[in-house]
Amino acid sequence: MVEANRVMQVEKLLRDRNIIFDVTSTDTVVRPNSPNNMSLSRQSKSPQNPFQKRTLDWKDYYPLNVVYNFLENLEVQYPSTCTVTSIGRSVEGRDIKMLKISNSDATNTGVWLDGTIHAREWISTSVVTYIADHIAKNFNNLPKSITNKDWFIVPVVNPDGYYHSHLHDRMWRKNRARVDNTIVGVDLNRNFGYNWGRSGSECSSGDPYHQNFRGIEPFSEPESAAVKNLILYSTTPFKIFITFHAYSELISFPWCFTNEPCADYVKLLEGGTAMAKAMYETNGRMYKVGNFKDLMYLAAGTSVDWSYGTAHIPFSYLVELRSKEFKFLLPKEEIQDCCQEVLNGVLALANFVDQKKCINCTMFSRKKA
Repeated sequence: MVEANRVMQVEKLLRDRNIIFDVTSTDTVVRPNSPNNMSLSRQSKSPQNPFQKRTLDWKDYYPLNVVYNFLENLEVQYPSTCTVTSIGRSVEGRDIKMLKISNSDATNTGVWLDGTIHAREWISTSVVTYIADHIAKNFNNLPKSITNKDWFIVPVVNPDGYYHSHLHDRMWRKNRARVDNTIVGVDLNRNFGYNWGRSGSECSSGDPYHQNFRGIEPFSEPESAAVKNLILYSTTPFKIFITFHAYSELISFPWCFTNEPCADYVKLLEGGTAMAKAMYETNGRMYKVGNFKDLMYLAAGTSVDWSYGTAHIPFSYLVELRSKEFKFLLPKEEIQDCCQEVLNGVLALANFVDQKKCINCTMFSRKKA
C-alpha cells in the first residue's frame, strides 16, 4: 500500500531505479506487472488532486488519464465509427493512444492530427480533443468532406513529458529519455528522419541538455517512431497532416530546415489561407500563413518536414496556437475560443482539399478530351 502523502517519494524511488510506472486514479496500491514494469496508483479526496476523475469539458487543462478516458468514452459511445488503439509506448512505458474516426469506406483518405509533441504546449491537447469530440458526436450530420476521410487523432504524442509537466515541471518540453542514466529528454520535433541534424546546432542540438536535443539518431525515440510507423504502414493514403503547437498564432508548412520554398508552396499557401480565413471569421483572431522558416526559424528533423518530404502527405502543416500574449500559459478562459476557431479552420481545410482535388480532376479530364 502507498499512502497519498508518500506517492511522490515512491515515484522518485521507482524512477531512480529505471522502473517504468504509471499513476492512475484507482486504489492506493503498488502492483508489479513485471520486473521492469510497475503501476503506481493513488486516491485522494482533495479537490486539488490532478488524478481525481474529471470530465473533459475544455474549461480547464487536464492530466493524461482524463484525456485517455475521454478517448475511450468516445469509443464506447460511438462504436461504429470510433476506435482507440495504442500506436506504441513511450520511453517510460506509457501508451501513446490514438482515436480513429471512420465509416470504414475503403476509398477514404487519411487525416492526421496530433498535439503535445512538446509537453508544455497543453492547449494543443485541448484543441485536438475538441476536434475529435465534434467529429465523433456529429459524424452522421457532417459534410462529405469530413465523412469521406479517416481521422487519425493523437492528442498527446509525448505522454511522459505531458505527465511530468502536470506533476513536476510546467515548462518541461522534451520527452523523458535518459543519457548516462540521467533524464535529459529528447526534443521529439527534432527527432524525425527527414534532414535530421542538418545545418548544425542552429536547427537542432547534439547537446543532451539543450532544449532542442535531437537524440542520438533519427527516430531514436519510441514516440517519434510510433508516428512514423503508423503513417508509413497504414493502408489509408494520407492527404492531410497537422501537428499542433503553441504559441505563435500561425499556420506554417515546409520547409523548416531551409530557406528554399517547397515544391507545393502555392498549394499549401492556399490551403493555409483557407484555414486562416475560417479561423478569423470565428473569433477575429488573425493567424499568419507561410512556410515555417519565413515565419519562425530554422529547424531540422521536424515532423512536418518528414510528413511532407518522406511520407509525401501533400497538405502538411504545423499550426502554432494561441497565445503570443500569455505564451505557454494560455488562460483557461481562452481555451474554448481557441478550440472553436481551430476546429473551423480544420473543417475548412478538409473542404478545400476536396475542392482542389475536384478541380484537378476536371482539368485532367479536359486535357484528355
